[in-house]
Formats: sequence, structure tokens, C-alpha cells
Amino acid sequence: MHAPRRSLTIAGGIAAALSCASLATASAAAPTVISTGHVDVVGVELEDGAFHVHVHDEENGVEYEPADVVLAALPGSAYTVPSDTCYSFLGEAGDTVYRLPQTQNPDLLWAGFSAHIDAGVLQNDTFTLSLESVTGPGDVSVYQDGLCAADSRFFDSGDGIDGADATELDAHSHVHANWAFTEPGSYTVSFTVSGTLADGTAVPSVTEDYTFSVAE
Repeated sequence: MHAPRRSLTIAGGIAAALSCASLATASAAAPTVISTGHVDVVGVELEDGAFHVHVHDEENGVEYEPADVVLAALPGSAYTVPSDTCYSFLGEAGDTVYRLPQTQNPDLLWAGFSAHIDAGVLQNDTFTLSLESVTGPGDVSVYQDGLCAADSRFFDSGDGIDGADATELDAHSHVHANWAFTEPGSYTVSFTVSGTLADGTAVPSVTEDYTFSVAE
């Protein structure tokens, strides 16, 4: 056994070790908060016949497990619902919601979806992304700008979550959309990824929970 360079009492050594362990545990438990930059909220890969779903921080080239991240919609994401009836799913005209925009704003989070799966691996080179649940003070909708935003919704918990809250995405897709939250507060949004291999074998579906902090 090598003699330590600095002597410690047994009690002191144990206390130091426990202190370091506590700090490490606290550090590991603290989620990473992402509030600006390009982030693919749902990043999908296929490894050894199984989906791997992660949060891809494009700005810094880092992948996170969804449980390790809080995605923040800053107070600056406040958005006034237009009078156009195509936006009535967001609330009454003039209401304030909080929206992460489809087009990049350097002061806000630019949220999207992406997948990096080789061609020919999945049946029809597609998979399905479904909204499973929303827990929070309000509703969540994900939609694209278009001729009528109401017709360009990927997901919308405001009218109930059902089969319409599922979208088929290309196996090598990269999509951005508006993410709107009707009330400030903390949300847990659950998504499920499902698909089938080219030979007809079902890939086990994966459900992940995402935490959003809205105008907090």
C-alpha cells in the first residue's frame, strides 16, 4: 500500500469522502437547463435494433438523456394570439401564450425533431412520433406556419390527445416547428417513438418524458 501524500485522520477521511460523494450525487442529479440555441428536442437513432431517443444540443454538439435536461421557454417567448381563426386553437385572440418559434431567434430556444437512421433499415424509411401525455398548467401545441396553422399541427393537447397526435417522420429528417404553451409553469411532455424494420419486425417503442420550464 502506498502511503498517502497528505495524512488524514480516519474520521476526517470518511467525512471528506462522504462530502465528495454528496457533491457528486448533487451534481449528477442537477439537470442541464437549455434556454437558447438550436436543440432537437426529440433526436432519434436506431442502434442494434432498438430506438435511442435523446435531446441533441446542436449548438454545443452534445446529446443528453431527456431526463437530464430542462428545456426553457424564457419570458421573451410571450406571444399574442392573432385574431385569425387559424390560430384559435391557441386561445382567444389577444391572449398571451408562450411560443418557441419555428424560425431561429438567438434569444430563444429553437426546438425541432431529428432522426439519423440509415436508408433501408426501417419499413418505408419512416417512423412514428406520438404525443402520449401533457402534465402542466396548460396545453401544448406543436405546429408549423403555413396557409393555416390549425391545419399544420403535429400535436395539440388542447383538443384532447388521440390518434391525431401522431406524425410520420422520415428516417433521416430534420424538422422545426412552433412549440406553444398556453400558461406559464412547468410541463412534462411525453413522446413515444415507434416503427418497424424493413423485414417487418416491430422495433420496441420508446417513451420519454421531457421537462419544459415556461416563463419561470
